Amino acid sequence: MATEIEAKFILTDAATRATLRSLRALAEFTLGRAQRKAMRDVYFDTPERALLSAGYALRQRESAQAAQLTLKGLGGVQGEVHHREEIEQALPAPLPPVEWPDGPVRERVQALVDDLNRLQPLCEIQQVRTVRPVKAGRRPIALWSLDHVTLSAGHKRLRTWELEIELTPDGQEEELQRLIAALRARFPLQAEPRSKFERALALTQLLSPQERALCTAIAQSAKPRYAQRAQLLLALDRGESGAASAQRLGVSPAYVYRWRQAFQTQGLAGLFPPALLAQLQGQIDEKRAADHASLSEIATASDSSPEGESAPPSVTLTAPVPVAPSRRSAPGLSPEDSLSEAFRKTLSFHFERMLEHEPGTRAGEDIEALHDMRVATRRMRAAFLVFGPYLDLTPLKPLRKGLRRTGRTLGAVRDLDVFREKVQHYLDTLPAERQDEVQPLMEALTQQREAARASLLAYLDSPAYRHFVDRFQSTLDQPLPEPPPLTADGPRPRNVRHLIPVLIFERWAAVRAFGPWVGLSDTPLTRYHQLRIAAKGLRYTLEYFSELLGKEAKLCLERVKALQDHLGDLQDAVVACGLLRDYLTWGSWEKPVTLPAEPVIAPGVAAYLTYRQQEVQHLVSTFPPVWAAITDADFGQALLQALAHVVV
Repeated sequence: MATEIEAKFILTDAATRATLRSLRALAEFTLGRAQRKAMRDVYFDTPERALLSAGYALRQRESAQAAQLTLKGLGGVQGEVHHREEIEQALPAPLPPVEWPDGPVRERVQALVDDLNRLQPLCEIQQVRTVRPVKAGRRPIALWSLDHVTLSAGHKRLRTWELEIELTPDGQEEELQRLIAALRARFPLQAEPRSKFERALALTQLLSPQERALCTAIAQSAKPRYAQRAQLLLALDRGESGAASAQRLGVSPAYVYRWRQAFQTQGLAGLFPPALLAQLQGQIDEKRAADHASLSEIATASDSSPEGESAPPSVTLTAPVPVAPSRRSAPGLSPEDSLSEAFRKTLSFHFERMLEHEPGTRAGEDIEALHDMRVATRRMRAAFLVFGPYLDLTPLKPLRKGLRRTGRTLGAVRDLDVFREKVQHYLDTLPAERQDEVQPLMEALTQQREAARASLLAYLDSPAYRHFVDRFQSTLDQPLPEPPPLTADGPRPRNVRHLIPVLIFERWAAVRAFGPWVGLSDTPLTRYHQLRIAAKGLRYTLEYFSELLGKEAKLCLERVKALQDHLGDLQDAVVACGLLRDYLTWGSWEKPVTLPAEPVIAPGVAAYLTYRQQEVQHLVSTFPPVWAAITDADFGQALLQALAHVVV
């Protein structure tokens, strides 16, 4: 059994991450060449959390190189330094628990869990690690890892960037402490006392045990308006959706949103008076003290029972097993829904997603929260285009305007994040001595992003945004207008069952219309961008109705996503080339009032421009096979089979 000693830091600042990537030395230590590793960790436990109760975490790791089992002890944190015992066992491949071969991990787990069939996935961690050796002279003392981490549990997800420094057998803990001191002196680092696993585990629960106990007490004894809020939190903690909770409790979804937002930002104090919380906490503490006293009396009586007398039954206290909350995975459409009702449900589903990611967008610690919030606005805007020709959406015109403004404001920051990630990917391919080639460009990019994020936060705090959210929510709380059932030619098709083939094939036809331009040497790049927009419409339409379609729709969606991703990379490269040419002309991110008198000398930026231009050429030349995948007979046949499940 080995002891793992490591330091962990959360990196919320993009500029710090960029500097850490290119860092070559710190104090008396040097950093070696980077290696990128991608890995997937799945943690297992029994439904009653037997391994956690015993103080262990069980992990199966999958990477391109190998698969491995690890049993880790949970504990040993002093500041930013973690000490943990762990046992490891190699696997031939990722396997279900019952198929794990004999070895030290399986042996220890079986001592804690009688039946390996009872082990089930608890949470998952995916990460891309950029690993570098840290040396004192020629002696490697630690491994330095800059990690892009995705934590998942059920339907909840959290993405973070973090720095992990793990001591090697040749290193000394005093050296690790000196390295940490040098880091802290130079960078604004935030220590992370919890492991990745502990943070992933936290995603499986909404309420802490203390909050759950308080909410239970409030729901049972407080005034109706407070009891209702407590019932909502308990329902969400059990995994009930916000929409279902609103319907059951007889309140507007807008109230559910406000209460949930208040809890996420302020805790229970955002929903209940402090005096009420203090009073109930005192009662809970008194009851716990009485329970412990009673248990002590039982234990004492058991120890002093005369020989031959049976002792009272033992009592075991176990922590409540947290239940993983879940959000709606689909809008909840029915084949018999009117198209108007399907449109309302679709908007409501993605509106919930937009609001769900707003706190993360405001915090700015995870750029994927902003991405997901922007995607939700895009899906709603696309829904107007897909459903619009069959409905009268004139009354919803102000909502479309608000969606456009929200999407543009989010996009101004997101586009810069994408640009920065692409630049960093390019830098990762360069040797260490060339890492600073585009530093002036990165500094200009950082300044531009800070300005765009300031504008975003100002908008999210503005009355205009709050009015947009309230108006959207109140609109979705009631049925949308239905078109007249009859036309001059007879009854109008109105159900999803009748119209879904038309909606999907119309989007597919819009994509296939670009066929004559694919593969031509003189096709303008703007045509590929138009095709990307059409492909996005097809993808979103398939996603809107995926819960009603047959399993064949999955094949169609995978191919459309591949098409859209390819065209998205192409558009990103085209936009990047324009921005880089502008930078080489002006020496700044945006055109200045006064143009520079001297030409901009930035050979590193020019080299990166050449790299992106070559990327454009490569993406265009490799596009025809991607295109063929959604225009061949297999794709059309899969669409027909998927639709057969809903139209019959």
